[in-house]
Parts: sequence; C-alpha cells; structure tokens
Amino acid sequence: MQQQRTIRAATAALAGATTFAGALVGTIALSLARQVVTLPSKAREPVRVVEIRPDRDGDGARGTVVLERTVESHALGEFTMLWGQGTGRARLLERLETTDRTVTRRYGDVLGADFAVVRSVRLASAPQLGVEDLGLPWSKVAIPGEGGELPGWFIPAAGESSDWCIHIHGRGATLTEPLRTVPLVAERGWHSLVMRYRNDPGAPAGHHGKTGLGLTEWRDVDAALEWVKSRGARRVVLVGWSMGGAIAVQAALRSVHADLVVGLMLESPALDWNETLIWQAGQLNVPASIAKLGIRLLGSPLARSVLGAEEPLDLAELDVVARAGELRWPTLVLASTGDTVVPVSGSQRLAKARPDLVTYEEFTRARHTRLWNTDPDRWEAAVGKWFDRLGEAGRS
Repeated sequence: MQQQRTIRAATAALAGATTFAGALVGTIALSLARQVVTLPSKAREPVRVVEIRPDRDGDGARGTVVLERTVESHALGEFTMLWGQGTGRARLLERLETTDRTVTRRYGDVLGADFAVVRSVRLASAPQLGVEDLGLPWSKVAIPGEGGELPGWFIPAAGESSDWCIHIHGRGATLTEPLRTVPLVAERGWHSLVMRYRNDPGAPAGHHGKTGLGLTEWRDVDAALEWVKSRGARRVVLVGWSMGGAIAVQAALRSVHADLVVGLMLESPALDWNETLIWQAGQLNVPASIAKLGIRLLGSPLARSVLGAEEPLDLAELDVVARAGELRWPTLVLASTGDTVVPVSGSQRLAKARPDLVTYEEFTRARHTRLWNTDPDRWEAAVGKWFDRLGEAGRS
C-alpha cells in the first residue's frame, strides 16, 4: 500500500512538473512572439559613458569620450552617438585607446541636448547626424499613406531625371541610416526619397503600434512609389537596410506600381525571418524548439487577439530565398559574416539561388549595417559599380 501511495505521489509530482514545464515553455514562446511584433516605446541607450573630456580650446562640441567597451563601441569606423531619446547627437570618431573594459574615442559636432551630463548613449551606424551633412540640396516631403502622411526627405540629383531611389531604413533605426547611399546615386543621376513608414517617429501608427516585419510596411513603400510616379519617375531602385530589405522585396513583389522597379539594393537584409528569429533566440540561449513555437504563434489566429498584430504573420511570405524564383530585378546584396543581428546565410543562399540576378558582396569584420563604416572604399566601389551597370542598362 505504501509503495502504491509513493508511486501515485511521484506520478502526481511528475504531472505537475510536466504541466509547469509546459506552461513555462508556452510563456517563453509567447514572450518571444510579443517581442518580435512590439516596438519599444523608447529607444534603448545601452552604452555607458565613463568619462567625457572636452577639448580645452573648444566649446564642448568636440573632445574625447571614454565608453564602456561593447561590440558596437569598439567597432571600426565613424558612427553617430545619440542620447536623450535622440534630442542630442554627436559624431563618434576614431579609436584612441582600448582596455578590457573601456574604449576611448574622439567625438565631434555635438548638437542638441547637453552632452556634458550624459551617462549613456546608443550608437547609430550612419556617420551623418542629419540630411544636412550630405551637402546636397534637400527638402522635407509628406507622402500620402493609408494611415496618414509619411514624412521623408527628397534629395534631387543634378539636372532632370526620371530615375529615383526609395531608401528604406531598418527596424528601429534612424532616418539617417540610408544616407550613405544617397551621394553615390545623386552623382549618377538618381533622385532620392528617404522615407519613414508606419510606427516611425512622426509617422502614423500602425495597428496597435505593432510591426509586420515587412508584411504591412510594404504598403507605405507602395504609397511612395505612387508619389514618385506622380513626379515623373520611370525607373525606381528600392534600397532596403536590414528589415528595410524585407520591406523592399515585399513592395517589389506586391505593389501595383512594381512596373517602375528596375532594381533592389539590400544592405544587411533580413531575407529569411524564420532563420533570423531562431538564430536571434539562440543568442539569448533560448532553444530552437521554443523559438519555433513562438514563430507558430506569429502565424496563428492568436496573433491578432494575443499579440495585437494587425494580421497573422506568414513568415513563408517573407522567405525571400524560398521565393527566389519570383524575383525579376537586378539585385545588389551586401552582407557580412560578422553580422550579429541577421545571419549572413540568407544572403549567401539567395546569391547561390539566383546568380543570374544577384550581385553579392560579402564582408567579414563588419557588424550589422556597419559595412560602410568598416571599409567605406570597398562599399562605395561596389555600390557605385552596380549603379553604373544599371544606368548603362537603362540607356541601352
């Protein structure tokens, strides 16, 4: 009898443990799915400022800053520091000294909120603090979208042209992110529209402020295509950075104005969200099985009621590699094996699947969207050469 009671108690305990484990797995999966579709209300400023040393002969606009050593603060190249939720910004320049815990760098061109009292910053990949830094004519524009006006910058090429580029930044990135491409295309006769899309600061909010990973945002690019068409565009290149790459491809595949599209330029693109989300979960030591459960939630009817998404997210629609046969545009893909946000394998597989269309440039040391920062000469040569070929094709 005692043995039977022991067995029953053990069975009950095991059932309870199994139920608890199942609930824990479900909770983690739900949390992951919510993080995927939920944009932060405030931008994180994760890099700690250890010390600020303004130049003695200056006004505080330049000097030396000691930052906590992180992957980003230690990276090669020039960047933008932002603080106070973007109310302050400055250029982060060359490295001077590194230790196990800190990185000392030059900074310059402080704008906005007081830098002297800053305790933490975030780093944006663009070296430009704003569109003004390009030294090119520009104007603010508003694109009529389905949810309201989408702000943007228009940077014209010199002279008359019917060639346009629409530049699409990545998830949570600044509007300056795509500016590295603009001077290269402007000198080749391409007008530029650098656009915001739903849920960006100053842009209309999407459904409950949730991202669609490209499955909803592409409609804003569709509106931008209509806008440039009304201004004489006959040929358009969609330039997408990170998640902006996914948006660009969806717009090319779905837009009623897709006949305008003559090329895609994709920088550090998210081409396979299944792979990317499982890989990102692995960086957090979350097992792939739990990540896959979270992905199933994204695509289920619960996406609306539980996650607040505008629609279930069919990640198969976003798998550009699986849909490679549907592509019909010359495509430049720039990616890095050093990317810690989006695995490079998606770019590699797309290049292998469509060598007839894809020009692939692979970097090694560069972090996510920081290819230009690591090797600007090579990056600009690759982009310029590709646009030269596209220009020649348009003239033939």
